[in-house]
Amino acid sequence: MSILKLRKSITMQQRLAQLTGHLVEINGEGLGLEPGRLQRVFKRNFIQVQGELFVPLSLQTVRVFDIKPASCTVRVGLRTTFSTGSAFSSIRLVQIGTDFIEVQSKGKFPSRILFPLNKIEGIFPVRLKSKS
Repeated sequence: MSILKLRKSITMQQRLAQLTGHLVEINGEGLGLEPGRLQRVFKRNFIQVQGELFVPLSLQTVRVFDIKPASCTVRVGLRTTFSTGSAFSSIRLVQIGTDFIEVQSKGKFPSRILFPLNKIEGIFPVRLKSKS
């Protein structure tokens, strides 16, 4: 499947509004916050987590917990504007919105990671090596 087939006309604010009530982890430069409940999503610019307001498009990522794995994904690698090592060199792309991308995280606990597009430098396809 092509990466571009996962494009949708949805903003990060709209996607986060769908996830109100979920446990989220806010990640930004210099932030070391514990996960908290996504309490409210405002129409423009802000979200409220544990009583504090954040601007999602200024963050590095918003990780959302307690969410089922997506049925339709494409394996990709991401280049970000911030250092991640190889954490996102092979991950499952769920969707590309108008101002964000959403990936399915690795590990035994289902979660999604939303990246503002201004934190993404590139998306590249990843091909699994066949065993010979």
